[in-house]
Amino acid sequence: MELFRAKGFAAVSLDDLSEATGLSRPSLYRAFGDKLAMYTSAMDAFVHQVEEMAVPVLMQEGGLATALTRFYNEMLTLYYRDDGIEAGCLVYATAPSSADMPAVKSRLQESIQQLDSAMRERIKVSYPKVSDSQREVAVSIASNTLMAFSARAKSGASKEDLSIMGAQSAHAICTLLESPH
Repeated sequence: MELFRAKGFAAVSLDDLSEATGLSRPSLYRAFGDKLAMYTSAMDAFVHQVEEMAVPVLMQEGGLATALTRFYNEMLTLYYRDDGIEAGCLVYATAPSSADMPAVKSRLQESIQQLDSAMRERIKVSYPKVSDSQREVAVSIASNTLMAFSARAKSGASKEDLSIMGAQSAHAICTLLESPH
């Protein structure tokens, strides 16, 4: 998973995978199938980590700005967890370049839908009376902030800078939701 997160699907060779896992090519194929199956399994494992580590933080009691900021910081912990590997997100940073493959595209779409759904649910808890259109704008901003982290992390942005960006985005989302429309 970390190798795919750092390099993406196309740049990871079977030799890279063999070296990272300590398995020979034939053993890799027996255990995981082809490289695409390995990549989609890595995507699934990353999404599972997000569901177990970050989404519960988003759903904790308290104000939306605090919940979003904590969620973004938890995601940044996943993006920057290994000093030896370039920071970034396996799903939002690497998968779009391989979305021409149906298996990758469907997982990417599903991950975006799950993220939007979690954001929608959390926003609804904090701001139950906002209009659906206002809520959807907030969902887009909240989800797109996370997706922007991926590109910025890959481009060398620090975890601290992205944490500040996340807190600013959370504040802006709440300001939007609190403004009369």
